[in-house]
Amino acid sequence: MNWPNGLTVARMIMGPIVLVCLLAGSVRLAFYIFIVAMLTDLYDGYLARRWDRVTEFGKLMDPLADKVLVSMVLVGFLLMGLPFVSLWMVGVIIARELLILGWRTGLFKSGGGFATSWTAKWKTAAQMIWISASLFYLTVIHGLGLSPGDTSTQPFERALWGLGVVAVALTVISGAEYVVCNRNSESDARKTE
Repeated sequence: MNWPNGLTVARMIMGPIVLVCLLAGSVRLAFYIFIVAMLTDLYDGYLARRWDRVTEFGKLMDPLADKVLVSMVLVGFLLMGLPFVSLWMVGVIIARELLILGWRTGLFKSGGGFATSWTAKWKTAAQMIWISASLFYLTVIHGLGLSPGDTSTQPFERALWGLGVVAVALTVISGAEYVVCNRNSESDARKTE
């Protein structure tokens, strides 16, 4: 296993660790681990291209690691009962990720390609910003002895809810874009089977 793939696997492992930290009340540690995980996301693809180490494993596992990380943190937020993270938000994001992951896996197995759109990159960025900002917020209020839902924290929580809505909107748009743009790839893959 090369370094880029190792970073991808490490990021996948960090998702459940962040979830455990959240449920144990260690929001500061969860925040730090999530930041490290985001950095691995930035560097694994860069290193793979720079060192000419792009592999089929990396192509499939890199987006899966992102999905595991995001899903684990969002489930943790739900279980914590955060007022700015709704069940419908998490449901839409996880459903879209599972749908696209299944489709991507099927195309790879049949030898087809899967085009990544700029909207999908913006979607990932929006999700990571929303989660990072939420974890930072939790770290700050925890340090101040406040709790989510307190009157003094509600303006910040409304802003975080807005970031979440943007992330969900980009999730839906990028999912629809994948369906439209990758139909040709699916058709070509079926012709070659």
